[in-house]
Amino acid sequence: MNVVFYSSNSNFFEGNDFDIKRIPSEAQSWEALVKEFPDINFTVITQLPGTFLLDIQGNNIEESLQKNNPKIKFLLSSAKDAPSFADEILLQDADLAIAASFWVRPFDWLSLEDALIASLLRDKGIHVLCNSQETALCCMDKGMTQSLFERAGLAFAKGFTLDLQLFRAERSHKEMRNNVYREFILTRLRKLTYPIVIKSTTGLSSYGMGLAVSFKQALAYLDSGKTNSDRIIEEYIEGDQAGAEVYGKDGHYKILPPFLFSVSRWGLTSPKQSIKAGPITNEKYKLDQLYEMLLKAAKEIKLNGIMQVDLVFSKGKWFIIEINPRISGMSETYAEAMGTSVKKMLLQTALGKKIESPLAYTINFKLPLLTDEQMQSLAKEENVLMIRQNRNKAARQEREKGYCEIIFGKRNSVADLEKDLDRLSCKYPTFFEEDFLVKAKDLLAKM
Repeated sequence: MNVVFYSSNSNFFEGNDFDIKRIPSEAQSWEALVKEFPDINFTVITQLPGTFLLDIQGNNIEESLQKNNPKIKFLLSSAKDAPSFADEILLQDADLAIAASFWVRPFDWLSLEDALIASLLRDKGIHVLCNSQETALCCMDKGMTQSLFERAGLAFAKGFTLDLQLFRAERSHKEMRNNVYREFILTRLRKLTYPIVIKSTTGLSSYGMGLAVSFKQALAYLDSGKTNSDRIIEEYIEGDQAGAEVYGKDGHYKILPPFLFSVSRWGLTSPKQSIKAGPITNEKYKLDQLYEMLLKAAKEIKLNGIMQVDLVFSKGKWFIIEINPRISGMSETYAEAMGTSVKKMLLQTALGKKIESPLAYTINFKLPLLTDEQMQSLAKEENVLMIRQNRNKAARQEREKGYCEIIFGKRNSVADLEKDLDRLSCKYPTFFEEDFLVKAKDLLAKM
């Protein structure tokens, strides 16, 4: 059987500007998969940086992945559109193709490109594990997502979509005496309960997201240079923020227990700073209610692969914030907590096999950039499951230079996980800020 893993990237990537390291390496992960599935020939076709699939050095695949193994090969695609990418996959005589979509800034649209590729492959009779174009577009456009939530009867934040061109129409139409659309939007803004969240309809995660605590502040934000595209405006739901993932196809879904997220001082999750801890097992979180909601969402979008869902638990009720139909920042945390890999979970889903590994207590957190020696030292510590460091050597601002992500734990109890975290922070005191430890322990206490 020939299986192709694929993923596209719409952005230019200059590998010489980045230093990306993962311990254990992607090569080790592929070796384990090839060993476990000896009847499958694997091909990986992706575009740099090949997140979740490749080890890279500059603009090239690392030699560790290029060892002579007849069961697997790695190819960098030069395709500039979906048809040419699909043609590259067709050359591999694939029986099954699996989308391993990742994300880029500023637009979270790679799952849509991979869905276009999948559609072309299906037209040629190839079985594909990938969400449809309709699903990808609906989840990319947060206005469409909210309409889906409403149709499905899912609880979500109260809000509306703002058309920026109409909101500023008088700037390009001097004959206009009164902007009726702007007047309408301001009326709606005044009726909302503050604080409110203002975010791009197509943006990635919380990048560019704003929090306004008053009508005056919201109006100033919308009139500022920070607002350069259509926006979703929604009431901020105060509560415990969390996330979950769902795998499946053809109406059969595996819902993974949620993880809690830490938030910034503005009450928002930060991709470069947030802590993820889980799984949540505390009965106060009404997990049955959550699983029913996630199952309904999976069926509504006709999930065919993977989806990540951002959530808030507030006043005894779960609210859904957004759906990402791709691999997420949670995926490897789940995989490590289950003693498996994201690749294997996608393969199991595509083959119709159940994902049944038990989920142990695990925490994912970010540290400042480390030296190679520091990373190697941490990697030797008991219960350090994975380290990934992204260093942007071309960045000028400190906050853009990168971070080191640690997945730690796989413990049978929250108490054991907390003891291990204390031990690690005592051994490496310069790595852990006090604010981080406070947030981490707050999450562990809630789980």
